[in-house]
Amino acid sequence: DDDGGGKQQQQAHALLLRSHKLQPDEIDVPVRAIARCGAGTNNIPVAKCTELGIPVFNTPGANANAVKELILCGLLLGSRRIVDGINHMTSLGRQGLARERVEKDKALFGGREVRGKVLAVIGLGHIGASTARDATHLGMTVQGYDPGLSGQTAVE
Repeated sequence: DDDGGGKQQQQAHALLLRSHKLQPDEIDVPVRAIARCGAGTNNIPVAKCTELGIPVFNTPGANANAVKELILCGLLLGSRRIVDGINHMTSLGRQGLARERVEKDKALFGGREVRGKVLAVIGLGHIGASTARDATHLGMTVQGYDPGLSGQTAVE
């Protein structure tokens, strides 16, 4: 509802957050539940919510696949020097030299294949475990470390 002054009245029954740091005075009486889109609840005053009888939820792993894909993308971009090659060809294009140099210069940016390389993964939660699994499918050797996991759980 609009309060007449152009501001929305805070009448929400549920709050859904991502990175906003919720302050206790932002929690109005009608709020019945608070959820965080992502792992953790460090941006929600859980103690205050508990006092008010408001349950707090989170969604661990909800964005794990997207993050894993960005990690693997960065790994491939870096190992194959793709960004360097793009920047080089852009520069040559501005100089009018791209057409004549493309075949000669592409050898400068071949990079290295990831197959056979070792990837160290620190933290084997949703993102780390998924990244490790997909890295093995790319032929990489994976070494993982997570002090919160037993050896058996890490293998699984």
